[in-house]
Amino acid sequence: MPKKRRKLDVVCSNKKCKCYNKKGLKNIVRNGKKQNGTQNYKCTECNKQFVRTKGTPLYYSKLPKKEVKNICSHFVEKNSFRGVARSTKHSLNAIYRVADKVGRHCKKVDEEFLVNLDLDVVEADEIFSFIKKRRRTAYAKA
Repeated sequence: MPKKRRKLDVVCSNKKCKCYNKKGLKNIVRNGKKQNGTQNYKCTECNKQFVRTKGTPLYYSKLPKKEVKNICSHFVEKNSFRGVARSTKHSLNAIYRVADKVGRHCKKVDEEFLVNLDLDVVEADEIFSFIKKRRRTAYAKA
């Protein structure tokens, strides 16, 4: 029995496929789940399998999405790596891997969006004063 084809919001990530990046076609079918619970998809045109998390920090991660979010929320709270490892009960190397993946992803996003910002002197000064003000309040709390 062939798999049911539905309209999914996932597109084929194979550049050689004729359906590459074309949304709304019924060429993508669900094809089981990975070890960490992410849905596996298959293109019926080129027979390539892929997951939705490609290009994100969750790609090639054995940790579930919920665990990665939990670890990142600890990073936001400025906890140490060892503290995060203790509280989440993961190995220190796993915490390092998540931090590295998230950091690389953030760098890519910054390079993509923060280009050719034609800021005037006033706008740049406002950004600097906001950052400077935040630092003062951070030092006052410490």
